[in-house]
Amino acid sequence: MSTDRVSESVSGGVPARDAPARPWALALTAIVGAEFMLQLDGTIVNVALPTLQSDLGLSITGGSWVPNGFLLAFGGLLLLAGRLGDVLGHRRVFLAGIGLVVGASLLAGLAPNLEVLLLGRVLQGAGAAIAGPTGLALLAIVFEGERRQRAFGLYSTVTGLGASAGMVLGGVLTWVGDWRWSLLVNVPIGLLLIAVAVKALGLRDEATRSRPLGLPSALLGTVAVTAAVYGLVRAAERGWSDTWTLVPLGAAVVLAAVLLVSDRRAQEPLLPLAVFAGRQRAGALLGLLLLAAVLTGFLIYLVQYLQGVLRLDALQSGLAILPFGLALLVATQLLTKHIAAVSLKVRAVLGLVVILAGVAWLTRLGADSTYLIGVLPALVVIGVGVGVAIIPFNMIILTTAPPEHAGVTAGLLQTALTVGGSLGLAALLIPFTEGGGGIAENISSVFAWACAAMALALAVALLFWFGPGARAAESAGRG
Repeated sequence: MSTDRVSESVSGGVPARDAPARPWALALTAIVGAEFMLQLDGTIVNVALPTLQSDLGLSITGGSWVPNGFLLAFGGLLLLAGRLGDVLGHRRVFLAGIGLVVGASLLAGLAPNLEVLLLGRVLQGAGAAIAGPTGLALLAIVFEGERRQRAFGLYSTVTGLGASAGMVLGGVLTWVGDWRWSLLVNVPIGLLLIAVAVKALGLRDEATRSRPLGLPSALLGTVAVTAAVYGLVRAAERGWSDTWTLVPLGAAVVLAAVLLVSDRRAQEPLLPLAVFAGRQRAGALLGLLLLAAVLTGFLIYLVQYLQGVLRLDALQSGLAILPFGLALLVATQLLTKHIAAVSLKVRAVLGLVVILAGVAWLTRLGADSTYLIGVLPALVVIGVGVGVAIIPFNMIILTTAPPEHAGVTAGLLQTALTVGGSLGLAALLIPFTEGGGGIAENISSVFAWACAAMALALAVALLFWFGPGARAAESAGRG
């Protein structure tokens, strides 16, 4: 797609040389703003859970399904949502997803009981699953050249900032108002984003050929990912020996195998081989899954340390995590400009090395550690590393995929992030609870395990991108 055609798709037919900057900025605002809202939704209610449980008279187990209901719907529907964008058009599906988030947030925020609240959270997750991959696909379709680099940089920044910002904003809204505000805040923001998206992106999608949705494969994929996420969430709550941890994980493996067999016979497979065919893209997906496992576990278990050992409250913990997001922001928006000449793969590897160094610093934590010496330097180093690595990972996956599979590739990317995050929470629970020790005694082991996962991510990247046969495979892919 030429730059002229990209400009026409955003500004409604204005040639590139005459296109004003405003539509580009508005398009980027709509897509990135929606992603930020979706990222917030994953964590914004977490710090409000004690207040929410007290208000609705819920047990800890019942309250845990408020974040988990969102996560299950979001993770389970990502692949199907990505395919919807490819079949129906990314702009319309993107707007429908944001609209569903707005309606679901209103329902959940006004919920009189747990049942209505959970319904709202599940619908929120479904809306996020629909809007997330299609927004990401639009970045790859609508933007090109230097604008695409800047767009991915901003997108990657808000992806990294979302979790920590959600905890801070959730704490502030709960403190100022009550837990319902952390859900209702989506309503005015979502309506504004819809208005901006309609103005900047329009309702007319890029040309899409008539193709089947592939409902049997889509249902298999949805159930398989949902079972996997449920099993991992259950493992993080009840351990790996629990029956309802093992059953859904086993079912997920069986369903994935059935999906692969049925997909090979389908006229339009849900996961086309072309999506996995590129060696550099496959390595990026595996590396991103491991990176997500480390980062999600790092944020959750570090907050446990901040609250359980350093005795910070929920709002203080969110603010204590903020330097990670600020360092990520500086890396993506400033540092990336100075290393833009370096290849994407080299930048990704360098970022992984920096993250590994930051996680290794956290293995020194214990009962006598302080925030300024034990935590803050690692937060800054990890934030810089993520800022350097995340843009190349996203770009390698999305810009090398066939254009007709942009939506399902974006869904696969976000599925890797979701499943990787759930895997990290569940796997790092083992050292977090081993031997009956407390948080102060076990936290260093948690980050030692996280170091091993980061080393594995680095090994995967080096093997797939620079190992034997990598250059020949890349040349064949370009041919």
